[in-house]
Amino acid sequence: MSNVNNKGIQRTLILWLSGASLADMRTLSEMKNLLDRGALVELDPSPITGSQAQHYQAFSGRLPARFGFFDTLIPLCHLPHVQQGVSGYTVVEENAGRDAAPKMLPDLLHAAGWTVEYEETSPAGLLSCVRAMIQSKTVSSTCKIVKCSIEADITAHITIIEETLQAARSWVGETGLLALLSDIQPARVERFVNINNFLAEMGVMERDEQKDTINWPNSLAYFAGHGQLWINLLGRDPQGAVYPQDEYEEVCNTLVKALPTKLRDAETGAQVIERVYRKEELYSSEYLFCAPDLIVVFKPGYAPSLQSTCLEFDEQTFTLPAAGATVTAGVHPSTVRGFLLASAPVLAPGVSSVEHAPLTAVVPTLLHGLNVEYRDMDSPAIDAFFSPSYLETHPIHTNVRSQELSEEDEELVINRLRDLGYI
Repeated sequence: MSNVNNKGIQRTLILWLSGASLADMRTLSEMKNLLDRGALVELDPSPITGSQAQHYQAFSGRLPARFGFFDTLIPLCHLPHVQQGVSGYTVVEENAGRDAAPKMLPDLLHAAGWTVEYEETSPAGLLSCVRAMIQSKTVSSTCKIVKCSIEADITAHITIIEETLQAARSWVGETGLLALLSDIQPARVERFVNINNFLAEMGVMERDEQKDTINWPNSLAYFAGHGQLWINLLGRDPQGAVYPQDEYEEVCNTLVKALPTKLRDAETGAQVIERVYRKEELYSSEYLFCAPDLIVVFKPGYAPSLQSTCLEFDEQTFTLPAAGATVTAGVHPSTVRGFLLASAPVLAPGVSSVEHAPLTAVVPTLLHGLNVEYRDMDSPAIDAFFSPSYLETHPIHTNVRSQELSEEDEELVINRLRDLGYI
């Protein structure tokens, strides 16, 4: 990261309203001013969806799989350091990956010579927080970031958000950068689904219904977390049943083909699963070995039940949610997509990108607008955001990463596999 910034932009304010939907935000009158002056794009997260995973994507520009994070809920036997005294299949919560978390946007700006202030607040405290930040002493090249989680109906906070946007726009002025970011929004659910129930019905899992336990030596696969489908692999899982290589491939292939067609809504007959991915189709890093064997992506309107995320059973495969129920984890990425709306002299005014961008494009786009060099990102900056004159003098570098491991990376993978007992 070079210590170069755009002398034309000295003030930047990023208002991060996590949980806000673009449709709700459009009802704000202040949004019209920002839409007329700025550029807008909707942001697609990568599977597996969840607030922590999307936080990493939006704030680091990197996919969480790059540092060994796949889901907050992990079967114990797949943690780096297996704990003793409980079932190896018990699901536990883990909010970090196997490696150190990547540098976030404030770190990247700091390294480029910017002064950065970051605060988190509630919707009720949003306006007072922003006012306090913009009234504090400001030096050149200052970026202020305020994150606020919108967990209830946004209409209850419209006045506060309106006044906050006005205050922010006044502070950045005509020469600054104002960005409005949402990394995630809640999605409505028509049915909760327990894939473990279905696996038991198919004979893939052997369940003792009286004891409500699983006969692991006779179970081939299991579902956990918000989209993880694990093969009960001999030599890796505590009571593995599937032999590596040929038998493993056969079970994977069967589940990839069968689940989307066989698991159907009990009421409508509609398909519930859009696709089952093999891990190699979604992830590529030195941590591929600890990714879920298969990743389930539900169709819009469906989500994993709470019991299924903990590797447990429900009374039935499908459960009706309470009226108006919403979730953010384990659902189709399109149903929880966020957005980035920003205005600055270097950006194209009044542009609404037809194409969606990956959530990992937020950080490189903001850095490019501030003329801060970036590298090792999983997405380039969004070229549609910028004015043609700015792109002429500041071309976007695609910064494509190599998918092949270096000799050092290969040695690192082998050593980690050996330490974990895989080889």
